[in-house]
Amino acid sequence: MTEFSKAVAGCIAEWGKRAAACNDSAECLEHSARQLRECLDAAFPDSKKVELESDKVNYMLSSIFFLANRLSKASQGLAEFDKVMSDIEKVGKASLEDGENRQLYIKFHKELDEILARYF
Repeated sequence: MTEFSKAVAGCIAEWGKRAAACNDSAECLEHSARQLRECLDAAFPDSKKVELESDKVNYMLSSIFFLANRLSKASQGLAEFDKVMSDIEKVGKASLEDGENRQLYIKFHKELDEILARYF
């Protein structure tokens, strides 16, 4: 008997613990994401071994894999965003919306675009 739901939940729970311990370290979060993908790979059977309607089974399993992978990538992006916001707070309460501090405004948007391109 298979227990995909338990295995997937276990993979995600372990990833969550590791990611929380990373303390916003991008390298640590990337390593945790790799471990999550490896765990999910081990949890899912080879599609050739599943004798059911393979398109539907593959769709279901790949959806879980995709969503878990997106969650881990999004957490990496969020950690990078935290760093950008932290840098802005260190400078002071400059108004980025009005563009009062033009250089900071441009730098913020450039970094935000890079984060979106890398992780989202």
